[in-house]
Amino acid sequence: MDSRAPLPDAKLAAPRGADRGEFVDFLPVPTADIDSVSPTVPFMPTLYHRVVDRATWEWREFRNPSRPSFVQEELDHALLHEVAWSPGERVLDVGCADGRYMSLLRDRGVCVRGVDRSASAVARARAGGHEALVASGDNLPFDRGTFDTVLCHRTLYLFTDPQAVISEFHRVLVEGGRVVFSGSNCASPYARVQAQALANSAGENWAIGNRWSIGEWCRAFAVRGFRVGDIYSCNLVWPLVYRVCDQWLIPNEWMRRYNRFVRRVTRTPIRGARPLGAAMDYVAEVIKKPAAHDRNAITS
Repeated sequence: MDSRAPLPDAKLAAPRGADRGEFVDFLPVPTADIDSVSPTVPFMPTLYHRVVDRATWEWREFRNPSRPSFVQEELDHALLHEVAWSPGERVLDVGCADGRYMSLLRDRGVCVRGVDRSASAVARARAGGHEALVASGDNLPFDRGTFDTVLCHRTLYLFTDPQAVISEFHRVLVEGGRVVFSGSNCASPYARVQAQALANSAGENWAIGNRWSIGEWCRAFAVRGFRVGDIYSCNLVWPLVYRVCDQWLIPNEWMRRYNRFVRRVTRTPIRGARPLGAAMDYVAEVIKKPAAHDRNAITS
C-alpha cells in the first residue's frame, strides 16, 4: 500500500506550483479542519475595542480621580499588617474620627477606645459601637498607665504644642508601651506646595498646627523617655506634586501604579531603622522605656 495515498476523508490542499506539473510534497488536510477555518480573524476588532475601552477609562480617571487615595494603600498596609497587634491589647486611638481604624483593630481582637476633638466625629464613632470621648491628645481624660498602645494616625501635625502631646502619651502608657504614629515628609515638593496652597486658600488651613518632620518627632520622643523602634517608609513618590489642595494634577490611579512600579523595581523594603528620603509618608513605633531608663534619659 502506498503510504503517500490520501486519507479517505481528506481534501488535498495543493500549494502553488502544483498546476504546472511541479513536484510538490504535501500532506493531506482533514476536511473538517478546512471547513472550520474562518476567512476573517476577529483579532483587530477585539484589540481596537480593548484600546478604546482602556483609553475611555483613563480619560475618566483623569477627569474624576478614583477613591480612596493611593496614599492610604501603603499606609494601611504598614499600619494594619506590618505593625503587630495582639488580641486583648489596650489601644487608645487619638484622633479617631468616625472610628474606621477602631473597627479594623477591633476585628483583630484589640480593645480600642478613641478620642477626638470633633463632637460629630465622636458621635459617628459611637454609632459604630465604639467607646469614644470628646477630648484632645494634649489633655487626655485617662489615668496613668491605662493603655498598652497609643495610636495617632495622620493627626500629630494638628497639634500646636507637640511636647504636651508627647508628655500625655507617656503618662497614659504602661512601661514598655508604645506609640504608633504617622507623619509626612515635610521636605518633599508635594508638602511644600500643599502648605503654600493651604496658606493662600480661603478655607480652613490644616497645616497650621506644626511642621515637624518624622525625624523631629522621633528625637522629641527619645528625649521624653522613648526608644525609637521600626519606621515604615510609604509612598515612594517624593519628586511628584500630584495634587494641590483638592485638585488632582496626576490621577490617583496613575500615582498608585507609579508607586507600585518604583517599589517593585527598586525592591525597597517598607520597614527599616530610618526614614527613607524618597518616601512621602511614614509610620513609626516608639516604645516607652522602663522608669530607670526614663530617669537616666531625663537627667543626662
